[in-house]
Amino acid sequence: MECTERSLANLRLETIDVQQFHVWSDEWVGQGDWMDAIELLRSQGKIRYFGISVNDHEPANALALVKSGVVDSVQVIYNIFDQSPGDELFPAVVAENVGVIVRVPFDEGALTGNINPKTELPEGDWRNSYFGGDRKEQVWERVQAITKDLGVPVDRLPEIALRYCLSHPAVSTVIAGMRSLFNVEANLSAADLGPLSAEEIEILRHHRWVRNFYRAP
Repeated sequence: MECTERSLANLRLETIDVQQFHVWSDEWVGQGDWMDAIELLRSQGKIRYFGISVNDHEPANALALVKSGVVDSVQVIYNIFDQSPGDELFPAVVAENVGVIVRVPFDEGALTGNINPKTELPEGDWRNSYFGGDRKEQVWERVQAITKDLGVPVDRLPEIALRYCLSHPAVSTVIAGMRSLFNVEANLSAADLGPLSAEEIEILRHHRWVRNFYRAP
């Protein structure tokens, strides 16, 4: 509650639309008095909705919370490669009318077509670990396979990756990179194109990639 008051002051707002916890464990459902604090903040009009950011690549770790009825939205990693939220989490949020905020729609850049065997990342960039070993080669091979199966050039992959996320009926919105005006305009244009076809989604379903995300280089 103290942090909420600080955020309201910093934002110069009377109400925060969505307040999220950015670390989560379903073991916390029913433990402690944090839910009382959330309800009090809601009743005071200081937050409108409450959500959580699911731990990386652990979508099932929010099922108990979703089914408890106390959460309004969940933020989760979901993309062409990591389709795991569709297994259990998305059916649960649809049933409970909980919103979904998708993050990492481009798989840290893998689904932009900009990661290839010759890609060099800045020193200290954590993606040197994420794309360590022969991961860049694997990414590039999989990107080539996706575009071949869809019959599109690689430069259309970012648009397709974003539309893939937005095509799922459980998804409310997607957080995409916008470090430049070009990124913002490209992302908005992709969203305006609407969902992918059922045929395209079925093709992409076969490009799910289960892997060790954080292996050392």
